[in-house]
Amino acid sequence: CCPGCTSDLMGPFYDIEQNKIARPLLCHRVDSCVGGCVVMSKDPNGQRVFNELQRNRKLKKVYLAVTNNPVPVGMHICWFWKPANERGSTGGPPCQLVSFKPPESRRKSRQFWVRCVLEVVKCEPIEITKSGEHTYDPGDKQHFQSTIRLVTGRKHQVRAQLASLGSPIIRDTLYQPIAGLTLDVIMSGGGYGSVEDEDAKSAAIDEALSRCKVPTEPIGLQAHAILFGGIRAKAKTPWWGDGRGNKL
Repeated sequence: CCPGCTSDLMGPFYDIEQNKIARPLLCHRVDSCVGGCVVMSKDPNGQRVFNELQRNRKLKKVYLAVTNNPVPVGMHICWFWKPANERGSTGGPPCQLVSFKPPESRRKSRQFWVRCVLEVVKCEPIEITKSGEHTYDPGDKQHFQSTIRLVTGRKHQVRAQLASLGSPIIRDTLYQPIAGLTLDVIMSGGGYGSVEDEDAKSAAIDEALSRCKVPTEPIGLQAHAILFGGIRAKAKTPWWGDGRGNKL
């Protein structure tokens, strides 16, 4: 979410009894290029309760993601380098690089790594058509829509994990250039893509990272639904349509 967007772009706000209330508080965030559900609270107590539910993993978050390559169905576990995942961290690429190798010890895991878990519940081919409501040109490419249950909520988690699996999200200019690139590839003595020479490999990785740009348009990712405390909130049809070629 963009800082200040709640007060600048949204409102007025009302409670369930239609009484006008002050600007609500954000309980969590999604990236500015991602659409869908965002939970807000009318007071700090509601925000605290939501944070407790989130910390105790009593929330269920479901995302829809569109890629040009199919995503393997099942549970996916990886690790983010912890210093790059901390708030306010600077330096290095703005994207998150993942590792599929478990840390060598629990101490190193706590100190340097962040565990990331998501489950791809379903992945099916869909149809996207040109529309005056968006500028995306699907061309003749095949598209797949994945339904994802987010187990841990990390910065860029869905985007980074799908890209590491070779299935970057459409329009995601931050992760498409590094599809298939992981920390394991960087640290290993093997090749990268079709490149085997070590110097050429380093140059290819640097070139890929240099093409990573923050998206300026909505990407193919939606925070589709969130369930907590007996409440179920579901987003409307995403910008790419319902998967059958129908528009919003």
